[in-house]
Amino acid sequence: MEGWIKLHRKLQDNGLWTCEPFTRGQAWVDLLLLASHTNSFFYVRGIKINLERGQLAWGEVKLSERWKWSRSKLRKFLNDLEKEQQIEQQKDNVIQIVTIVNYDEYQQKEQQNVQQKDNRKTTEGQQKDIYKNVKKYKNVKNDKKIAEDYDLIFIEWFSYKDERKEYYVDSGMKKLISQIFNKYKTAKEFKRDVDFSMAKNYKGIFTENNTTQNRPGKPRNPNSSDFSTNENT
Repeated sequence: MEGWIKLHRKLQDNGLWTCEPFTRGQAWVDLLLLASHTNSFFYVRGIKINLERGQLAWGEVKLSERWKWSRSKLRKFLNDLEKEQQIEQQKDNVIQIVTIVNYDEYQQKEQQNVQQKDNRKTTEGQQKDIYKNVKKYKNVKNDKKIAEDYDLIFIEWFSYKDERKEYYVDSGMKKLISQIFNKYKTAKEFKRDVDFSMAKNYKGIFTENNTTQNRPGKPRNPNSSDFSTNENT
């Protein structure tokens, strides 16, 4: 059977999905849902763990609890998938990483073509607006290369916000662009903080070494931001 259906990751939060012990098929789909769709990273005991697209990092205890399986059943299932070359496993004393083999076959191709068709007009219009604003606020005049370096990162950030159903009004977008150029000397620095903020699922753009509030000992609110903008949410 060919073709595909769309499954939103919110399915994982539905009580019907996790109310009973998982079947093997359900567990396989859950791995696809849990896998990271972009390159990301996080910290475990102060150690930076990098995740590539199509990878997930879940310990045996948490995953067996989620699926309501014994740990021996979980190990057998994962080992069976590995023997069938459906996944690869990397284990160390810090974390276990599972890689979905041929992840893009499940997530790209037909789906990507349809998404590109549906979003092309919006993306093209957004790119034009971003380039216009980047050129204006950076004052790069005809230096299109500099503008394009930032364009790609802005597109990535705005696409992330779209997935969260959070949108900038025009004045908010212009204000963000202006603040970005006041803060970052290079596109590489901007890219670093955008990647960090998306990996942490933050609402705003944070600097990695500035994730606490002014008051010592109190975690920073992930729904605040290093930048002040107007959004329609």
